[in-house]
Amino acid sequence: MSDNINVSEMLVHVGGGLLNSANSVQEMQARLDIVRTAWNMSLNSRMKRKAELKDFINKQREFAPNRDALKGLEAEIKRLIKQKNLLYPDVDNEVINAEAIEKKNNDYQIKAHFKEDK
Repeated sequence: MSDNINVSEMLVHVGGGLLNSANSVQEMQARLDIVRTAWNMSLNSRMKRKAELKDFINKQREFAPNRDALKGLEAEIKRLIKQKNLLYPDVDNEVINAEAIEKKNNDYQIKAHFKEDK
């Protein structure tokens, strides 16, 4: 990992297009929360990751508009986990905080911290 890259930049790289099209700070925060969740899931063994993903999706059932939305969310988290492991395979720090701050209309700053940074 480069010393010049910070946690926020890593989350943006992993999130990719997911973080590019938010229409409000609330939507950006929700998307950032998904990226943070996927990042933290990626730190576990495949077996534990699978169980965590299943639990997470089950908890989202009451908020999802339909079954297809849940399937889409699950697919997105799996994609993000793969992306994290591809880009930052040796970074095994938990992200404990990730916040989207609106600087101006549809322009956001991401602030994030690893567990060891607190």
